Amino acid sequence: MKTLDSLTNEYTLTLSEPVSGSAVVIEQIKDINKSEIDGYDAIIGSESINLQMSNDIHYLLLFEDKNKDLTLQADEAFSLINLHDYKEKTEILVTLKANEKTIPKAFVGRSLSSLLNIELDLVNIGKVVNLNDPPFDKENAELGMWQPLTFLLENNTGLYFLSEYDPKKIPILFVHGINSTALELAPLIEKVDKSKYQVWVFNYPSGLSLSLTSKGLANVLYTVANEYNIQQMHIVAHSMGGLVVENYIRQCNLGTLCDFVNSISTISSPFGGVESAKQGVEYSPVVMPVWVDLNPDGEFIKELFKDRNKANTPHFLLFGYNSGNFINTDSNDGVIDLSSQLNRQAQLHAEQIRGYDENHLSILNNDELFDDLSNFWIETERE
Repeated sequence: MKTLDSLTNEYTLTLSEPVSGSAVVIEQIKDINKSEIDGYDAIIGSESINLQMSNDIHYLLLFEDKNKDLTLQADEAFSLINLHDYKEKTEILVTLKANEKTIPKAFVGRSLSSLLNIELDLVNIGKVVNLNDPPFDKENAELGMWQPLTFLLENNTGLYFLSEYDPKKIPILFVHGINSTALELAPLIEKVDKSKYQVWVFNYPSGLSLSLTSKGLANVLYTVANEYNIQQMHIVAHSMGGLVVENYIRQCNLGTLCDFVNSISTISSPFGGVESAKQGVEYSPVVMPVWVDLNPDGEFIKELFKDRNKANTPHFLLFGYNSGNFINTDSNDGVIDLSSQLNRQAQLHAEQIRGYDENHLSILNNDELFDDLSNFWIETERE
């Protein structure tokens, strides 16, 4: 945990004056002289935002995106923040002003996509694997939960292909949940029509914060979509993986950087958080980052569907309601409460909702669920 803390910095940015009718775009910059950004975020519909970033980020360029083109214009109010001035502080008060004399001209008129230059270390992209390979072992699932940095250093993280890339086939990306790897999704993966689709899996250390993981997924998909010129893709996520994917979609829709994603489907995902994570945050002597984001009262859960436009990427919400225990009459799937799976905001943003008489793991073997998934893919594909 100390090592992880040394690799990232957390800041709370607050606007001195609220902005209405437009977003404030935040460009993350390593070297102000290179005219490149390493990431982005935005303040939408509020006056502040919490950021957790690599300590390689040294500047933040904020601007009020009045014309909503995700591009800094010479007449737009901005602020350039040198993070070296905040080494001992985490609270940053931001004042946006239009000033053509001091505006960083190398970033003016440049869209987010043209500025992004993402460097990915310790991450495999496009490596062809089998789900029986070491990165997907159960031991590595536990390693990713309790020792996420070791998981990364031992080269287990990445977006893997289960076959050689074929430009004629639509990719389906599978994303696992907490204390798990892509191997847990094998029952679903085996049913995919390999003549039409190619299967990719995102393997990640599940003990990291969901914000960092979803931004990692965004960086990986941005890289692979550009390298292979991806035009269509479906994403299927189980359990906590649904939160990772939903937060990725929320962020990338801001920059219109995921137009190639036809659909997302989430299975048994705790959109309302997990009560035991809240207890871990309150009582554990060591708090895992992921527990903070799974806390039902935490900022991550509260912000997950904020300003999410239903029309951007169709969402299929699938849930289970069999606790697997005749004695237990609680409304859950044996792991996640129904009230969390069917969080109201998640329902409002879902294109379709289906429930199955299955528990948290058996749902992945359900033939009706797979048929429903297949039909949803077809409905959302472009000719």
